[in-house]
Amino acid sequence: MASTNEQQQQQPQACCAKCKKTGGTLTSCERCDVVYCSRSCQVAHWKAHKKTCARDRDNRPSSSSATGPETTSSAGGAGAASGTSGLVMDMPMPFTRLEKGIYLHDRPEADTYQLLIDTHRLRLEDTSKFEGVQEPGSIYAAIGNDPLPGFRRFLDTAKAKSGILPPWWNEDKQKECEELGMRAGWASLRKKVQKGEIISHYGDAKFPMQLRMLGEAIYGRGPGGVDGSAMRQMMVLQEAGSLRGHTAHLDIS
Repeated sequence: MASTNEQQQQQPQACCAKCKKTGGTLTSCERCDVVYCSRSCQVAHWKAHKKTCARDRDNRPSSSSATGPETTSSAGGAGAASGTSGLVMDMPMPFTRLEKGIYLHDRPEADTYQLLIDTHRLRLEDTSKFEGVQEPGSIYAAIGNDPLPGFRRFLDTAKAKSGILPPWWNEDKQKECEELGMRAGWASLRKKVQKGEIISHYGDAKFPMQLRMLGEAIYGRGPGGVDGSAMRQMMVLQEAGSLRGHTAHLDIS
């Protein structure tokens, strides 16, 4: 009979899917059981991994933890990731990233596309609700309108702001983003979205605030003309632990 030590030696050791490093703290993909030694390895490996990630996820038994086990990046703490369930990979300290102008950087392409689409969709909703303005040609002006021209104008505005889009963004990536928005599903540009739906989808009560602040960075003004810079800076302090226990209130609903 094999000894306990021999049995342990025979068990395969988990390793980073990108660099094959073993030992240390390995972080699971939010949507499957593949592990990585660092966020940089996860981002670098995403292009290859995304082809199997969805298939692996579909084959996993459904449970309350279907988005994957808790990871070191999504565990509790003031500077931890927001614990979102609607993204491939959570990013820690999102408001700090907004303040630095790198909110969309270092993310998987799929997450970047979805965040841009949802920022645009929520902005259309806010503009209609708080300013009484329906963007010409949008689904708010007429439900049967083609939403793509308006989304392209939004992307053009984002491209005009230096550093908003990640370095890898190009015409091919924009086309992929547009194609995602024109498909059925959560990120469909043909569907209106409200604040409550954003919260439910991402599992984070502050996620609409993130999208609104990204929209403010792109357009130069917040929804309804609100200046969110003071709130953003307060959230940065909260993420850093300087305002531990302080509750932020910004609900323009």
